[in-house]
Amino acid sequence: MYKALSTPELMALQSKLYTATEEAYRMASLVLGNQDWVRRYRPLHTEVARLFLEAGRELLARFSNTPELVAPEH
Repeated sequence: MYKALSTPELMALQSKLYTATEEAYRMASLVLGNQDWVRRYRPLHTEVARLFLEAGRELLARFSNTPELVAPEH
């Protein structure tokens, strides 16, 4: 999925995903006792965080020229 993106595009994507992950963590902290909210949004926020990490691994692989660090494609 990430191979089609240029490095600047991938960096922009990871930046957006970081912001989304940070916002998700902030919101989860605000509603810590609200189990309905947690059940409803945890899967979404977990997926955003996973995508952030995958994009980061791809960037790391590009910058370090270490192919084994590239995130597996799903």
